[in-house]
Amino acid sequence: MEGKIKIAYIGGGSKLWARTFMSDLAVAENLSGEIALYDIDMEASERNARIGGYINKDPRTKSKFEYRLYERLEDSLDGADFVVISILPGTFREMRSDVHTPEKYGIYQSVGDTVGPGGILRAMRTVPIYEDFARAIRDTCPNAWVINFTNPMSVCTKVLYDVFPGIKAFGCCHEVFHAQEFLSCVLKEIKGINVHRSRIYTDACGVNHFTWITEAKYGNIDLLSLLPEFIDRFYEEGYFEREGQDRFAFRTDPFAYGNSANTVCLPRRETVIWRSLCRTNGILKIPRPSRNGSLDLRRSISARNNRLSG
Repeated sequence: MEGKIKIAYIGGGSKLWARTFMSDLAVAENLSGEIALYDIDMEASERNARIGGYINKDPRTKSKFEYRLYERLEDSLDGADFVVISILPGTFREMRSDVHTPEKYGIYQSVGDTVGPGGILRAMRTVPIYEDFARAIRDTCPNAWVINFTNPMSVCTKVLYDVFPGIKAFGCCHEVFHAQEFLSCVLKEIKGINVHRSRIYTDACGVNHFTWITEAKYGNIDLLSLLPEFIDRFYEEGYFEREGQDRFAFRTDPFAYGNSANTVCLPRRETVIWRSLCRTNGILKIPRPSRNGSLDLRRSISARNNRLSG
């Protein structure tokens, strides 16, 4: 039986995540209902509503939703079964400052949205907003499931629970799923077993962009124990692990590693760090070292050493 649900999308004007989310819902089976788009940028929400209409008309669409615009947060939340939060706290001007101002003090960040100075500054802008979100959810749709996509992921999700302890919320990012894709490739190359990433069990800890896979299994097979052989085999030539794509895609596609959490086709210095972490600790670091907690440790340490030697 088809299930009708209401999804309140806070940040419904998103230029990336909203479209990805709508596309994923479209190929799901036996769903329908309303997606309530709320954003301080009403024009952006209107654009996504039009995109949702185009998705509904696509012959590949299996589940169709009605896209409605809301000017008030509380109205978008009214009757919601799920709440998705994906916002940009601030503008690109603030993001630029988050990333580049700390460079004056020898701290280099590749992303700067989770830990380090950039993550702290971003959290300071985001926490008050999330306090308001939590109160609105508590007062309007307390039984809804809340999915947070905004960084700093752990801080944002914790704030929701601090304000509304009874909330049903979790943070979600693609890096763990990409790690499962990578481990599926390890299983295929080392054991000759080809399975979808959803069949891979992983135990993850840490914070977003600074995550560690401490256990990974397919059935009774310990996948982390296969990593040294896999790394040694593909260390020189590299390996792109995205499902359905050639493992040498990175040689011709400039974007083939950009969205990959664990691609082995890294610059040699990064691969050495990544491989050492796997070998020494018996755990898998995701994402790759250059995005290590949104902090470029290698460049920061180098800058510190240069200051000391100078």
